[in-house]
Amino acid sequence: MHQDGGNTGTIDYPGPLGNNLEVTTALEGIHILLWTKNGQTVAGYTTLGPSGLKWGLVAVDDEMKVQDTWYPEVDGQTLNVAYMELLLDTDQVVVTSKEGQVYIVQVSVADDGGASLNLAGMVNLTSTLAPGELLMNAMYDTDKNLWFSSGGLRSQGAHGDDPQNSTTIGYLPSGGTGDIHSIPIENQMIENGIAIKGTTAYVITGPSGTNEKPDAKGYLYAFGPGPGTSLTTHWKTEYEAGDVKKPGSFARGSGATPALLDDQYIAMTDNANGRVNLVIYHQDAKEKQEDQVVCKLPMFQSGSSNIDIAPVVQKQDDTYGIFLCNDYNAPPLYYADTGILNGDWNNLTQMAPGIARVDVTADGNCELAWEVPDLRIQSVPLISTKNGLVYGYTQSVKDSQDGVWVWYVVALDWRTGKEVWRVRAGAGGTYNDDYQPGALGPDGSFYQSVIGGVVRVRDGE
Repeated sequence: MHQDGGNTGTIDYPGPLGNNLEVTTALEGIHILLWTKNGQTVAGYTTLGPSGLKWGLVAVDDEMKVQDTWYPEVDGQTLNVAYMELLLDTDQVVVTSKEGQVYIVQVSVADDGGASLNLAGMVNLTSTLAPGELLMNAMYDTDKNLWFSSGGLRSQGAHGDDPQNSTTIGYLPSGGTGDIHSIPIENQMIENGIAIKGTTAYVITGPSGTNEKPDAKGYLYAFGPGPGTSLTTHWKTEYEAGDVKKPGSFARGSGATPALLDDQYIAMTDNANGRVNLVIYHQDAKEKQEDQVVCKLPMFQSGSSNIDIAPVVQKQDDTYGIFLCNDYNAPPLYYADTGILNGDWNNLTQMAPGIARVDVTADGNCELAWEVPDLRIQSVPLISTKNGLVYGYTQSVKDSQDGVWVWYVVALDWRTGKEVWRVRAGAGGTYNDDYQPGALGPDGSFYQSVIGGVVRVRDGE
């Protein structure tokens, strides 16, 4: 859901400019839209069956009509579609299940345009994970080593994954043969995605077990392939994880997946008390741990600062820009027992507002470029490199104060933070994004997964 292996949140497709906007919807359980190199759409998919929610993948046409579906052969597999990967060179989707499986699903398109999804391979990691651990991430590196990690999203409201008092990180060597390489990390838990650059995996852990205490520390690691069944730890550095999990947060440590700034820096956020920090690190190892940090900057207002959404990063000339969203005291995710679909859990105004862009200058300083203090975005935004617009999803404050939940797609100018356009998507809990990411397709449309289906926005004639 962060667009690439470096989690930059950028994509080279164009997006709507705001010209005679057309809004359409599809009533399908489609989540996390991806496109093959030839433009075939594939996504995560949920349906309700006799035994409850069923997770799979779906291929859809340009009108979001289902062409084919794929589900794990074994029932009860909870797919981590938020962190699945699409390989553009093979048209294969790599997706894990919490229960310990890695599935590789082939996307095929016939001459008549019909699409199909078929299992091409599977890796069983249940014996590699420690008791109580859930599988979360899987990504290939440039040598085709398949990296994986345990992890989960902490309880937010009444739901979430149980705390895991250990973490397993590792990889299956290229070709799928040979011994699995892995290492255990005690009293730390991965709470987001991982990033891959070359053959290096960048991993953030948060405190758990005996490390979950006031003034806790989390860690950022850079791992590489190792001899035997081991990994190479290129470097490791600690960050501030604060005293407690922030209200509305999914993480005890850093709430955001790490984002890579080309082959130079890493952007992440910590969980410091008062105000969380954007922290920039060197990708290359430094002799001293303290020299790994390039710069850092506290974000948003003290006492109402949290970031659970990965940074969106882009380079312009010799400056890196980093887009961040505040989500302190965010409302809970929707579950079947949350209550009525249009209930107060939809109220986004309880969440502290604020979005901002921070620049990392050529001389290694973090500087606030601009801030919009009154805008709330809980979805995962993205930027089009073709037009410089950031696309997100928000809610009308005025209507929310009257108990009416009206949702809008919004486009912002990356350079200034100024709102370029917004358009009404719909009203009620059906149109709640529920923390899902937006997407830009090769046709120039913006897509937002919502609880009731998918919203598409495109320029009209």
